[in-house]
Parts: sequence; structure tokens; C-alpha cells
Amino acid sequence: MNSVIREMEQIPEREPRRWVRRLGWMTAGLVSVLVVLAGMGALYQWVSSNRDRRLNPPPGLLLDVGGYRMHIYCVGQGSPTVVLESGTGDSWLSWYKVQPQIAQLTRVCSYDRAGMGWSDPSPGPRTSKVIATELHSLLRNAGISPPFILVGHSFGGRNG
Repeated sequence: MNSVIREMEQIPEREPRRWVRRLGWMTAGLVSVLVVLAGMGALYQWVSSNRDRRLNPPPGLLLDVGGYRMHIYCVGQGSPTVVLESGTGDSWLSWYKVQPQIAQLTRVCSYDRAGMGWSDPSPGPRTSKVIATELHSLLRNAGISPPFILVGHSFGGRNG
């Protein structure tokens, strides 16, 4: 009888351990599935981005601005050159309806800041001073000389 009582007393001690172990395995399994899904998502994004870049070449020029390339798209003729600066997170595409209208009057250029659109990432910090320096290098390397009119949207208005 004493042995039966001892066995019954031990059952509650074993049961919580088993559930803790099971909970640990379930948590590890769930974390593993999430890591695999995140990796698959990152791989899909990388493959799709490379495919999109290959199938959709930039309409403008990709020019070196000190070890990396930036995209600039210019249309129209005349002086001064209007330079369109997009807002935070935007590319030259935010100006696709405005640029042809301005091109009827003078030369107009839109571009992708480093790390946006078709432009390569920059090794420099994303400060207005660095962005303005990159823009000046891009315009110089594109053979576009002053005078300029800088038209900025949102954050783009700070980068002159």
C-alpha cells in the first residue's frame, strides 16, 4: 500500500515536468518555422528585386559618384535646369507626372537618392549635407551645369 501511495504522490511531480518539456519543444518548433519563413521571405525579396532590376532598366543614366552609382533622369532643354528632389522614401517616380510638364519649358532632372530606386546604397550617413554633396557630384558627373532651381517635396526640400 505504501508503494501505491508513493507512486501517486510522484505523478503530480512528473506531469508538470513533462508539460514544461513539451512546451519547450513546441516553442522551439514554432521559432524554427518562423526563422525558416523569414529566410524564405528574404530570399524571395532578393530574387524578385534582382529580377525586377534586370527586366526594368532605368530610363536615365547610372553615374558613378565616388564608388557607387546614382540614377538621374533628365528631359527637356533650356536653362535654368530644374532639379526635382523627392520626399523621404520616394524615388524619381514621384515626379513622373510633373516632369513632362516642366520639360515643356526648360530642362528638368529627377533622380534617385543613394539607396533608393535604381541608385546604389551610399557608404555615408543619410544626412542633408551628405545627400546634397551626392546630388552636386551627380549633376557634375552628368555634365549638367548651373544655374539650378531645386524643387523639393517634403524631406527633399531640406537637401539643397
